[in-house]
Amino acid sequence: MENLQLSYPSYYLIIIAVVAIVFALGLYFKDGRMKENKSWLPKVLGLLRFMTILGILFLLLMPLLKRFITDEQKPVVVILKDESASIQASTDAATLQSTSTGLESLVNGLSEKFEVSQFSFGENITTSSADTIKPQSTNISAPLEYITETFEDQNLSAIIMTSDGIFNEGKNPLYADLQAAVPIYPIALGDTTIRTDILIKNVLHNRIVYLNDRFLIEADVQAFNSRGSKSNIHLYKIANGKNIKLESQSFTIDKDNFFKSFQFELDADQVGNVKYLISIDGLNNELSKANNSRNIYMEILDARQKILLLAHAPHPDIRAIKQSVKANKNFEIDVVYANDNIPSARPYDMVIMHNLPSQKHRIATFAEELGRTKKPVMYIIGANSSIPDINNLQDAIKITGSNNSLNDVTPILKEGFDLYTLEESIGPELRKYVPLKVPFGDYNVGAASKVLLNQKVGSVETNYPLLAYTDVNNHKQAVLAGEGIWRWRLYEYQEYESYKNSQSILMKSLQYISQKEDKRKFRAYVSKNSFKENESVSFDAQLYNENYEPINVPEANLVITNEKGEQFDYSFSKTNNYYFLDAGRYPEGNYSFKANTNYNGKVLEASGKFSIQSIKKEQYDLTARHDLLNDLAKQSGGQVIYPADISSLENQMLQDNTIKPILYSKAETTPIMNLWWLIAILIILLAVEWFLRRYFGSY
Repeated sequence: MENLQLSYPSYYLIIIAVVAIVFALGLYFKDGRMKENKSWLPKVLGLLRFMTILGILFLLLMPLLKRFITDEQKPVVVILKDESASIQASTDAATLQSTSTGLESLVNGLSEKFEVSQFSFGENITTSSADTIKPQSTNISAPLEYITETFEDQNLSAIIMTSDGIFNEGKNPLYADLQAAVPIYPIALGDTTIRTDILIKNVLHNRIVYLNDRFLIEADVQAFNSRGSKSNIHLYKIANGKNIKLESQSFTIDKDNFFKSFQFELDADQVGNVKYLISIDGLNNELSKANNSRNIYMEILDARQKILLLAHAPHPDIRAIKQSVKANKNFEIDVVYANDNIPSARPYDMVIMHNLPSQKHRIATFAEELGRTKKPVMYIIGANSSIPDINNLQDAIKITGSNNSLNDVTPILKEGFDLYTLEESIGPELRKYVPLKVPFGDYNVGAASKVLLNQKVGSVETNYPLLAYTDVNNHKQAVLAGEGIWRWRLYEYQEYESYKNSQSILMKSLQYISQKEDKRKFRAYVSKNSFKENESVSFDAQLYNENYEPINVPEANLVITNEKGEQFDYSFSKTNNYYFLDAGRYPEGNYSFKANTNYNGKVLEASGKFSIQSIKKEQYDLTARHDLLNDLAKQSGGQVIYPADISSLENQMLQDNTIKPILYSKAETTPIMNLWWLIAILIILLAVEWFLRRYFGSY
């Protein structure tokens, strides 16, 4: 259907027609030279001139040609093929072959009426078939959600999915968030027969454990059709390729559908990625023994930091500090008083000085050691503190004009503090706290200091610092200019039944001063310490010049070594002033890596470790869940199809009158001036007119 539209009122057509007639008549019917020619010539030439002028004037009216175009979108059918390991393990080869042949025939039969798209899935969805290494986990809900979202506006009419109904990742497909209501036709594969089998269903454990902690490993054992059988569960530690048995437990299977949890309590006595093996003794006529064992990997860290709390004398603050520190298992604390034998600071990661140095205990030798070793230290100033000595030892706060008297000071949170973050509610809450006892005097902040708390004396808010931090020459220090934090804890417990603010401030202060700055010029990191078999292992590395600016001019290399000593060499890629490497997937086991580069004639190295965990989830449950497929089909308006009946699905879909193409109509407007053939006609008319005039001697 086509329509002609003008950019001007329609009466302009009459005007241009009159103009064209007048122009033609004036040119040919009042010209005396035309009388000598044949009588028909003026009429023909006048008609040609009229048509030419009329066409030109018509184009000047900017006419538009509007036409409607209809597009047809075929119904879309998506075929999802489950290529996970459970399909291969529980479905015989003949059925798999007949299913593949049936799907090929189905695609050919539907292609004329439908647009057919094919995908494969296991742990992820892909447009290509899986390789020879079949996915070791199955996620059904994610592919369904992806398809309905991708084809939401493309006339999606049906999803045909080969599956055994087994899923071990993602949500239950019955509760998938589908963006379009579309019938799902599962092609049911696998074997629903429950056969004799015993397996380790789940293993629960912490991925990270700290050295010398006790931790639990919990294993869930499940057994089918084996009532009355006996078995044993064993826990091994694998070191240097040898299995060291740690514990065994015996049990009797007292029902056909048996389930029981077993716990093992262990000591973390070794630093690094430690491998454990949990196994159970197999049964006669068991379906599969691949699910009778499970390897697990745990990272044991030696992350505890030792704190020396050195005090002038016993004080309620000492107990308050100990309780706060012991709440964090990454810290250990020793309390020593100044009249005892003061130990060396070297075995400790940081030191807390309470009311020290004092007039009675100057501890000059220990103070000199702190400065020489740049040991992180937190000073808590009180009534017994020697202010001149403390001024000489630290750079955070300088106190002058002290007269040995004390002020009651309420803490005020200072805005703009950025060394670490605190809860938003802490500012208003601290204003209500019990005051600390702070030495009288004038307070000045060091040039490199960061202040967290200021002092409020009575009702007057001052700029005097109460808690400040400094890092001068890589020596981190914190100064709390008041004693009595034990009163804060009493107040907090009365108000909140917790010690949230005082404990948070103390622990974050200790964490800040204990952080060691990494001064290495070359650093390499693995993206995480533990991977699954289906995850790619990636690394990044940074190289710094003398000004600690990131560069990536020289080449950087990486060597990965497995437990057998086999090495795998890689070269980093360069991007945005750093290095990156995707090393791909690795089989289960413990690995170490070493990165290196050559900069300014020096070989720089960085190293680390990581582990790969087995995820052979497909081996743990090989009983097909056709009941789930039936529920999924019923819920979506589809139907479960068995491999032998795939051809019937083709007929069913071709004869379904509810599946129709969608017709889209759109209007297309084109200026007539863009039609080249119309311009060509006007040129031809002018050329014919000119030829006739020349031929009959009118010019």
